[in-house]
Amino acid sequence: MKGYEFIAKTWKDYGTTHVFYQELMFMKTLKEFENLGGKTILAHSEFAAGYMADGYARVTGRPGVALAQSIGSANLAASIHDAWLGCSPVLTFTGRQSLDKLYRNAYQESDHRPFFDGLTKFNATVERAHQLPLLMRQSYRAATTGKPRPTHLDIFGFFGMECEDDEVNEDVLVNAQFAKYPAFRPAAEESAIDQAVEAIEKAKKPLIMVGRGGIVSGAQKELYTFAQRNDIPVCTSPDGKTMIDEDDPLWAGVIGNYGMYGTNRIAADCDLFIIVGSQTGDQTTLNLTAPPPSVKAIQIDIEPSEIGRNYPNCIPLCGDAKVVLGQLAAAVPSARRTEWRIQVAAWLKETTDAHEALWNNSSDPITTGYICKQVTDALPDNAVLVGDTGWPCVWSATMIRVKASQFYTRAAGSLGWSFPAALGIKCGAPDRPVINFIGDGGMFYFSNEIETAVRYNIPIVSVIYNNRSLAQVIPFMSGIYSGEENRCVDRLSFRNDFSYARIAQEFGAHGVQVTKAADVAGAIRDAIASNRPAIVEVMSERCAPLGPRSNTL
Repeated sequence: MKGYEFIAKTWKDYGTTHVFYQELMFMKTLKEFENLGGKTILAHSEFAAGYMADGYARVTGRPGVALAQSIGSANLAASIHDAWLGCSPVLTFTGRQSLDKLYRNAYQESDHRPFFDGLTKFNATVERAHQLPLLMRQSYRAATTGKPRPTHLDIFGFFGMECEDDEVNEDVLVNAQFAKYPAFRPAAEESAIDQAVEAIEKAKKPLIMVGRGGIVSGAQKELYTFAQRNDIPVCTSPDGKTMIDEDDPLWAGVIGNYGMYGTNRIAADCDLFIIVGSQTGDQTTLNLTAPPPSVKAIQIDIEPSEIGRNYPNCIPLCGDAKVVLGQLAAAVPSARRTEWRIQVAAWLKETTDAHEALWNNSSDPITTGYICKQVTDALPDNAVLVGDTGWPCVWSATMIRVKASQFYTRAAGSLGWSFPAALGIKCGAPDRPVINFIGDGGMFYFSNEIETAVRYNIPIVSVIYNNRSLAQVIPFMSGIYSGEENRCVDRLSFRNDFSYARIAQEFGAHGVQVTKAADVAGAIRDAIASNRPAIVEVMSERCAPLGPRSNTL
């Protein structure tokens, strides 16, 4: 078969339903993929295409696919930085000039592979189509095993055409094991389980912290069984939200720099830190103070190289979170930890009481805390909530409450990521309501993709809290502009007469601007009910404080 037939059928047979791209790349392949029933989504930039594929991968459990031609390869590489940081499997394909034009200063040409070296688990050049079977299978294998992350294939032919038109003399052979992640579900060694059980029985103040690895593994049931049996409070990283209902008595809040004061205080005082599927970086652990690295730990991770990286005094449980938590739940005797649970509840209540005051502040100008409460109340039970980076992540992670039946994901650090990612998420989960929580600064990056949402009828709802500034930066800059606060605010502020709602209407989307607190709830519910691409632009307080001691000790 021809190369384009092989590529399209491989995507289809691995379960890919959508491919995200910027022209021109794989023209014949995309047509063939559509003929096979797949859907192709043309974005307005390679950045957006990469973020869409990332969102698709996070919600489906399958690798996302993103394409770019030669000149767009650097943009596509930059777009998968968030997928790399967020441990999301995105398969990227780029075109490059034909062999006879290499090293001749060919138009729009540079060496693409170095762009991807630090952002992929597998990075290879496809010179002839007969390499496609090996290298495409390896891409899926690398992306879905261990810690999931992106891969890259650089395809000869300016738009990949040389490989498209070349012959492949092999049938498509799909390794179904690598069509989803985690590809394998290994159990921890029994001797390590025995050590962990002993440590849990001795602990007076254990704390479970679960991250995105728990979500990927689908370990909610096993986590809750284990925590309830041993009376151990459960906190999450922002990426671990929806591992446990956030009104459950076992819930101990969200940890880290983008977390809650009460939770960080709990973590700093625990005597056994049980880490489930989290990288334990500086942001997740409040710069390694909640708890400190000397604490006794149990670390569950499918990637061996992560275990003990930041908490070396740990018992290693290398395996899939769902399987290992099941092992622990079966092995540990039940216990009650009344005194510790009372203390945990008291510390968490300090933060949640402060949050309730922010939730209930229905004054004008509209407060961000009040917006979070309205989003919480409006979320359907099966909703997907997508948070942007910076303050949109802090607010959505700590002040929008979620259930285990919902799904939450957030940018690993890229401002504006959440809007195109939400489009990819809706493509992958068409039957689930998708709500994007983003600030005006982030929305400036990708407001052009509102047109993409309308063109393909991708009905996500974006709640934009518009404070007309890069408000999170103001505290960082205020020291530099000491005594000149107005100058600092002016430097980081945007125009007052700008409206995302009007832009949405121009593109043909549902767009409404809200200026009164009393109208926020109805505007969000109407947007969800519209089943159209929708923008709810809430004109919020100019420089919102983040609430009392939300993410410090």
